[in-house]
Amino acid sequence: MKNKVKKYSIFKVVCVALAVVILLTWIFKTTSVDPYGTGLVKDERIQVGLFDLFNYLTALPQAFGYIPLYVLAVGGFYGVLYKTNGYRNLLDKLVYKYEEREWVFLTLVMIIFSVLTSVAGINFALILLFPMVFATMMLMGYSKTTAVMTTVGSVSVGMLGNTYSVMDAQALINSFFNLSASTDIVVRIITLVLALILLIVNVLMYAKKHKSDSPRNGYLYPESDDKTAKSWPITLAFDFMLIIMVLACMSWVNAFNKDVFTNALTSVQEFKIFGFPIFAKILGSGVVAFGSWSYTQLICLIVVMTLIVAFMCKLKVDEAIDGYVAGLSRAVRPALMAAFVFVFVYISAYHPVLLTIIDPLMKLTKSFNWIAVITTSVASVISHFFNVELYYSAYNMVQYAELLFTDTKVYHVIAYLLQTTYGLASIFVPTSLVLVTTLSYAGVKYTKYLKAVWKLLLELFVLIVIVGIILL
Repeated sequence: MKNKVKKYSIFKVVCVALAVVILLTWIFKTTSVDPYGTGLVKDERIQVGLFDLFNYLTALPQAFGYIPLYVLAVGGFYGVLYKTNGYRNLLDKLVYKYEEREWVFLTLVMIIFSVLTSVAGINFALILLFPMVFATMMLMGYSKTTAVMTTVGSVSVGMLGNTYSVMDAQALINSFFNLSASTDIVVRIITLVLALILLIVNVLMYAKKHKSDSPRNGYLYPESDDKTAKSWPITLAFDFMLIIMVLACMSWVNAFNKDVFTNALTSVQEFKIFGFPIFAKILGSGVVAFGSWSYTQLICLIVVMTLIVAFMCKLKVDEAIDGYVAGLSRAVRPALMAAFVFVFVYISAYHPVLLTIIDPLMKLTKSFNWIAVITTSVASVISHFFNVELYYSAYNMVQYAELLFTDTKVYHVIAYLLQTTYGLASIFVPTSLVLVTTLSYAGVKYTKYLKAVWKLLLELFVLIVIVGIILL
C-alpha cells in the first residue's frame, strides 16, 4: 500500500493544485490586458464548471498530444533496451568507471544537462537520458530522490541560466521588449555558472547523506544473462541521438544568424536522379532543417533508432515487440501526467484570474526598483504555475509589464526575471512538465522531494533577485 501511495503521489498533488486553481476562478473576477494598451480590463467571474473541465481534458490530445507521444516513444526505446544484455553491461561499465568517485558522475551529468538546456533548449527532450541516468545512479547506491534532484535540477538550472536557446518563448519575450538574442549574455552565462555551482553543492551534500553501499533495489535497471554482450551499439545510439538533438534544436538562425542547415536541406531536397527528387520523396514533406525541429521530428528519430538498436543487437522480432510493449506500458503513467498538466493552460486562457491575483503585488511600487525586482520575480513564479510553459506565461506577463512599467530601459531586467524564474519554478511547482513526468516515472513522493530541494530553491531565488538588482 505504501508503494502505491508513492506511485500516485504526484498525481494527487497535481489534482489538489488543479482544485485550487478552479476554486480561484470562483473567488476572483477575471482580468486581462486591453489590446489597445489603455489598461486592465476587469470582467465578471468566469467559473470553471464540470463540463468546462471535461471539455479541456478532451481537447488535450489534439493540442498537446506530442508531449505524451514523446514520453511513450522514450518508454518504447528503453523497453527494447531492456531486452538486450548490452544495456545492462553499459550500465555496469559506467558504475565501474566511476567506482569510489561516483560524485564525479553526478557532477558531469548536471554540467552536461544544464549546458545543453541553456545552449540548445532541449529541456524536456532530455528525458530521453533520464532512465539511463536513473539506472546508473541506482546501481551506484544513490536514492531516487537524489536522481530526481540531479536530472530535474540540472535541466531547470539550464532554463534558469538560458544563454543561446532562442525558442518560441524567448523569441516572444525578445520581440515584445525589442531585445536581441545576445542581450545580457554575459550576465546570463554568469547566472548559469553560479546556479550550477549551487545545484552541484546541494545535490552532492544530499547524495552523500542518502547513499547506500550496495545497489538500490528497483525496476529501473534490467539484469544481464550475457556479460560478454557488446554495449557499443547502445552507446552509439545514445551518442547519435544526443548529437542530432543538439543540432536539430539549436537556434542557429535566431541566436547565431546561421542558415547553413536550411540551405543544406534545400540542396538535398532539390537533388534529382534522372529528374526525380529522390531524397525529397524519401524524407517527405514533414522534414525541416536543423534548428527548427519539434517533438514530431524527435519522436521519429527515437522510433527509428529503436528499430536500429533492435537490429544491431540481433533481437528477434517477438523479443523486440514484447520489449517495446512493456516499455510503453511503463511509460503510460508519466505520459498521461505530462499531458494532464496542460489543462492549467486552458483554465488560464479561458478563466484569466492570474492578473487579478498578481496586480496588487506588482503595484506595491510605481517605479521599477529593487522592490519591483522581488515582486516581479514572485509574480512570475505564480504565472509559471498557472501557465505550465514559458511561452504562455510570458505572453501574459510581458503585456502586463509593458502596461505597468513604461521605462523601456528596465525591459531587459524584466526579460531576465521571466526567464530565470521559469527555471526556478520548474524545479518545484506541481505544473512543471519535467518535474511531474520524472516524479511519476520514479515514484518519488512530492513532499519528500520538496524537503530535499527547499534550500536550493531559496538560494536560487536570492541569486535571481541579486542579479536582477545589479542589472538595474
